[in-house]
Amino acid sequence: MDDVARMIGYRPFPWMKWCWSFMTPCVCMGIFLFHLVNYKQLSYNNTYLYPWWGEVIGWCLALSSMLCIPISLFYKLFRAKGTFRERWAHLTTPVWGPHHLEYMAPDIKSLSSLTPGSDDNKVIIFESVM
Repeated sequence: MDDVARMIGYRPFPWMKWCWSFMTPCVCMGIFLFHLVNYKQLSYNNTYLYPWWGEVIGWCLALSSMLCIPISLFYKLFRAKGTFRERWAHLTTPVWGPHHLEYMAPDIKSLSSLTPGSDDNKVIIFESVM
């Protein structure tokens, strides 16, 4: 939300956070499950059926991008120490706080008043690289 506010100049409505956190993943999972339930073998012009190994390669390519997040979540969850609740709390707590740009020096002027190439930009350029 902080990054979006920096880009568009104002904070989005709070319901956008709920949409990004819950609605969008649920809709994506629903579409994926609906596709699995109604799966039909892939064909070309209703005459040529693709071989099973071709579909397996296609599914592996598709799942390789979708399974990265759940696999890394389970890996980190089982490698952490403590109870399940402690591990979950440790893995879901942000490291930088609400946003790392809050740690800029208090004497820095607002972003709109800075001129390119001035010495005041050095902190912001450094922070934007992170």
